[in-house]
Amino acid sequence: MCRLGGNVAKIRVASFFAGAGGLDLGLDSDLFDIVYATDIDRDCCKTLELNRGRAIRIDAEIVHNDIRLISVQSLPEEIDLVVGGPPCQSFSASGRRAGGAAGRLDDRGNLFEKYCEIIDFLKPKAFLFENVRGILATNKGKDWQAIISKFESIGYRLSYRILDAADFGIPQHRERIFLVGRRDGKDFLFPRPAFGPDSPNARKHVSPKTAFDGLVVGNDEAPSLKFEGGKYSHLLPEVPPGQNYLYFTAKRGHPHPIFAYRSRFSDFLYKAHPVDPMKTIIASPGKYTGPLHWENRLFSISEYKAIQGFPQDYRFHGDRASIVRQIGNSVSPRIAEAIGDALAYQVFGAGNSKTYLDNSEILTFDHRKGSKAAKTRKMHEAIDASRMNTFSLSNPNIAFECRIEPSSAPGRQNNMFCRTTGRVHWIELHGGQKEDLSAQITIDFWPHPRKFDGAPGNTLIVKLFGRSEFSPRLIWNAVDEWVRRRSSFHSLFELYGHFTEPYPYFRVSDFDILEADDLLEFTRIVSDQDRCSKYLDKAELVEQFSSLVPGGRFDDLANRLRELRFDVRTRETNIAIPEGKYMMAYPFTLPESKQMNFSIKKPRTDRLAESYVTEKRVKL
Repeated sequence: MCRLGGNVAKIRVASFFAGAGGLDLGLDSDLFDIVYATDIDRDCCKTLELNRGRAIRIDAEIVHNDIRLISVQSLPEEIDLVVGGPPCQSFSASGRRAGGAAGRLDDRGNLFEKYCEIIDFLKPKAFLFENVRGILATNKGKDWQAIISKFESIGYRLSYRILDAADFGIPQHRERIFLVGRRDGKDFLFPRPAFGPDSPNARKHVSPKTAFDGLVVGNDEAPSLKFEGGKYSHLLPEVPPGQNYLYFTAKRGHPHPIFAYRSRFSDFLYKAHPVDPMKTIIASPGKYTGPLHWENRLFSISEYKAIQGFPQDYRFHGDRASIVRQIGNSVSPRIAEAIGDALAYQVFGAGNSKTYLDNSEILTFDHRKGSKAAKTRKMHEAIDASRMNTFSLSNPNIAFECRIEPSSAPGRQNNMFCRTTGRVHWIELHGGQKEDLSAQITIDFWPHPRKFDGAPGNTLIVKLFGRSEFSPRLIWNAVDEWVRRRSSFHSLFELYGHFTEPYPYFRVSDFDILEADDLLEFTRIVSDQDRCSKYLDKAELVEQFSSLVPGGRFDDLANRLRELRFDVRTRETNIAIPEGKYMMAYPFTLPESKQMNFSIKKPRTDRLAESYVTEKRVKL
């Protein structure tokens, strides 16, 4: 501790992965002096600079650099407390939805090692580590055990808990894991929630409406908050507050379903409720990503500050996207303040004693989520029991013809003819240089997802005349067109769902190739849903389909298949996929409306960010 005069001593703090200063702001009191802060993001460092004299001392050293390039010899002396939260993307839910959270396979997942090295050098009396709760589960828990072992090896007694920031006074459920290490070998007790069922008096959570009280959207900002334009914008007004895209699914009883159940992230078209704490805000929201305001618009910057617990006079550097990202990546200052007070009292004997949680005490938020899930299951059962069909054709008997892209030859149209005979639907595709029948595919559709017993509700037979390298896309684009014209669903993808948890309404029951063709054979093999979302041998794929790419190199083959819109996942697209394996995400080529990353990237190992290859520290 540094002496400030009289009997007052402040706790000297060094902050790493400081971001916009949310964690630091929680330590803004007479007890702490943040004398050093660093982050890799330039806008974040400039935000810290704008707020000197609050959480961060006026004369504090603010360093814009990659933590891996910081020499421990350059750090300030006599540090009492080290705080920081390494980037969480490697352990997040979005990574799992991409085919597997990379965890420590991604170099960002190993930044804790440098953090640990710094702590070992500075030897503070305590440190604080924050991250997403998903870090507990990646690599079957081995990543978290490696982190624990590393910190224990440098001589710290560890205590950790999952806490929800809503329990500490913000209108947002934000569960994060907090780990405290003490050099004196004692356990750390975490602060008791001040709001919610686990608080002393079961005090109600802060509502968004209450948090926004008195905030006014400026005339200069209002136009940018409009939620309009695009494929799904018109749906938001129909979404009840507190719900999301699931409102438009058959599983929730919508009479004209648009989306497959669990085919999107839970924040897709998610509208906040004015009374209940909202879902977690994210750093880089997409066009339709919530939380969105119950007035069917985006949140203003002042509302974002209130959601995360920042004071309204806290200043941010950058444009709107940068500010939203900085706020979304921050630790809430409210929960940081509660933990900071607990650290000050228990480790340093400063401040006042508060109400703490016993280490054996279990908070109830997981139980609450379980109760909510049970209610949802009952609702689904009631909906399933009350409805004859969940997938039906709105235009079952019309015949039509149209042109289907992509064109198989310059100047040549791919013509699609569709007709219906009872429950059987026929598509004829003409698009090759020869008009001979080259393939016939039979697809059965059932009224309920995952229930493929009894007779199908409808059968679609696709006949392909002629063939080309575009034949797979031509086939599935035609099926996609049939789905959009005959039902309320927007695409074939919506009748299958997300590959990590599909809810398909259909299966390919027959795929007959009349003349040998490797590309059609590959299409036939992957149309088997039992092969999807599973690891298959890469070498066997290369050997069987080497004719598709000269030289038989898998990277070239994977790129070629992805160009044709087969969603092939490899270690080069997701480092969590094992070496020597590939994964087919879907049994069909993706429709043109579905975004897709076509590039095959080499795995990142110890490669540093290109913007920070210099060994020099940059001071602001």
